[in-house]
Amino acid sequence: MTSSNWRRYLAFLRYALPFKKLVAAHLSLMLLSIGFGLLKPWPLKVLVDHVVGGQPLVIAHWRFPWSPGVLLALTCAAYLVFHAGESLVQVFSTVVSTLTSSRMIRQLRSDLVNCLQRLSLRFHDSHRVGDLVYRVTYNTSAVESAFQSGFMGAVKSSLNLLGMFFIMLLMSPLLTAVAMAVVPALIVAIRWYAKRIHRVSLEHQNQEGEVSSRTHEILSNIRLVQAFNRRALEQQRFDSLCERSVDTRLKTTMVQRGFGFATALILALGTVLLFWVGIHQVLDGVLTIGEFLVFNAYLAMLYGPLSVLSYTASSVQSALGGGARLFEILESEDEIEECPDAEDLDSAQGAVSFSAVDFGYENHQPVLHQVSFAIAPGEMAAVVGETGGGKTTLLNLLLRFYDPWSGSIQIDGKDIRTLTLESLRGNLALVPQEPLLLADTIRENIAYGNPAASDEEILHAARMADADTFIQQLPDGYDTSVGERGVRLSAGQRQRIAIARAFVKKPRILILDEPTSALDAETESHLRRTIEQLKSHCTVVVVTHRLFTIRNADRIHVLHQGRVVEEGPHEHLLARRGVYARLWESQTSEVSLSPRRVF
Repeated sequence: MTSSNWRRYLAFLRYALPFKKLVAAHLSLMLLSIGFGLLKPWPLKVLVDHVVGGQPLVIAHWRFPWSPGVLLALTCAAYLVFHAGESLVQVFSTVVSTLTSSRMIRQLRSDLVNCLQRLSLRFHDSHRVGDLVYRVTYNTSAVESAFQSGFMGAVKSSLNLLGMFFIMLLMSPLLTAVAMAVVPALIVAIRWYAKRIHRVSLEHQNQEGEVSSRTHEILSNIRLVQAFNRRALEQQRFDSLCERSVDTRLKTTMVQRGFGFATALILALGTVLLFWVGIHQVLDGVLTIGEFLVFNAYLAMLYGPLSVLSYTASSVQSALGGGARLFEILESEDEIEECPDAEDLDSAQGAVSFSAVDFGYENHQPVLHQVSFAIAPGEMAAVVGETGGGKTTLLNLLLRFYDPWSGSIQIDGKDIRTLTLESLRGNLALVPQEPLLLADTIRENIAYGNPAASDEEILHAARMADADTFIQQLPDGYDTSVGERGVRLSAGQRQRIAIARAFVKKPRILILDEPTSALDAETESHLRRTIEQLKSHCTVVVVTHRLFTIRNADRIHVLHQGRVVEEGPHEHLLARRGVYARLWESQTSEVSLSPRRVF
């Protein structure tokens, strides 16, 4: 393995460190199982040489003058004890190893989800959700393969080999040398196949991730698929991905089976050599038939661990193939990092300022250019402009989902890069443009903004968001399940739940991204009054293209092609006859042409 693979393999094994007692118990049971296994061939020698052959039984110069009948009974009892003991120990060993590996998988999954939650939106923007879900759900079994088939399998096989090699060496150095003659060929086969197994295994894991991603995409957009009658198209795409997955799995199986064939052929050659030399030693009187049978039994047992070790290489390479997809997550650098001396933002006053901020999602493609403006505590500030002008990007930067290329963003005079993320976002509450709800009850979705909120606080927040009336009319009220992504609610209802979730948090800075896009005129009017009341408790930042919603804002900042080109109150901006006035006139003219449209 390369140094990188060794490092990742050791990283997998570190997941066993918290379970030292279980690992120690597993190793103890393993030693006991090996002991029983090493004793199993000897009853065969007693039966052939001493019960049938009539030779006296001598062990370490001690002579046992037992009759053949007694020896037969004792030998049968010993055989039963050795086999039953080994099987019973293996039962307990399997339970312990399963418990250990299951807990390792649990911890690995926990680390992955924790890492995924920490990584920036740029990482998530470049990875498909279905593929990430597949990695957390299925690729995490790689840690079990690395530990069970890799580490524990190698330890057991190595100890077995040492024990059998020592016994075989005492019985016949010549036959031991013959048995070990094929080991160099086995090592060559392992090294030759290892890289190929790793490559095809990784290719198959990636293809399985593609299948998972496509499945997630189809089911997440099932309304779109059915509305546009694209079932046949999606089925064709899915079947094509599945076919490629079949191809990669077949390729993986072919390589692994080829490795198995080469291994079996090499071991069979070693067995033939042993037969040839061993039978000649029996004919020459150097070995008894019983000793040859015991030696042959050890040979089979010897080649068993060698086969396990060879398949261990295959299993480890396969595990590392899946592991590479996990370490892509675990080793990803967090784009948004806290500085070592980051301070907490306690009870923010709510002053916000952007100073000469430049930013873009792609290199050399800036979205914002030298953006500068300030919002005083308790103000209602609006950011408006044409679609794609960078309005939502400003909010992403304020929440520190991304960091600006240059310039700074400050809250209460403190650069947000010097603040802890937890305290920064703890003072902010966001109502996103697309209401995001969990597949839970309405109560839990509102309380997501403040898990410690009482029922009274949840009810108050719902009333402020004009959501209480429709919630009370639902069959289960606040305990109504909203379904996956809130599909059981209308767009306006989802938006009001999202607004209530922000209100219950009682933030110092409330951020509203197109908060009224799915609201009717009456609800929008109620929300405007609620925001006016909130101004005494927090700063409100509203991003919208619906200018009627924010005409009473204390200050309006107009973005045009990524630059703040105008700012001021509504009437002041209208008087300037600039970009804002043109946007206002465009929307008011649409109202006159289409009186049913509500702003």
